[in-house]
Amino acid sequence: MRPTNHAIISGGVSAIFAIWAGSWGAVFACFLSGIFIDLDHHLDYYLAKKKIPFSYKKLVDFLRNDHESKIHLFLHSYESLILFWISIPLFDLNIVWVGVAIGFTTHVLCDEVANPLTPLSYFLIYRMKNRFDRKFFFKKGYHE
Repeated sequence: MRPTNHAIISGGVSAIFAIWAGSWGAVFACFLSGIFIDLDHHLDYYLAKKKIPFSYKKLVDFLRNDHESKIHLFLHSYESLILFWISIPLFDLNIVWVGVAIGFTTHVLCDEVANPLTPLSYFLIYRMKNRFDRKFFFKKGYHE
């Protein structure tokens, strides 16, 4: 999903969250986390190319056209989400962290629905089991 779509959806979710949260910091955290978990795409680029993608065009080209590099996306995983949500009550984290968790969850669920991925792609264990090989991440025909 494109960053502008994540920004629009995060804005809507954050507006709804604002009614309940009573904290502008939490609302801001919700909005930002709904967009910026995509920074793990930059880590994948760095691991593959050994440089930081300062150009959005280069990053998108890498994501769409590089068929050989691994796809890690450590933040895009249900295991990370589960650990995050469990950590909130376990460590008595405040409402700001709830906002981060809501933004994070919204982002991953939107990606799950909008992107051409295999059903298990957002499970880190599945990606690890398949050695982070892209052919197990995308639906057939997407990268062929």
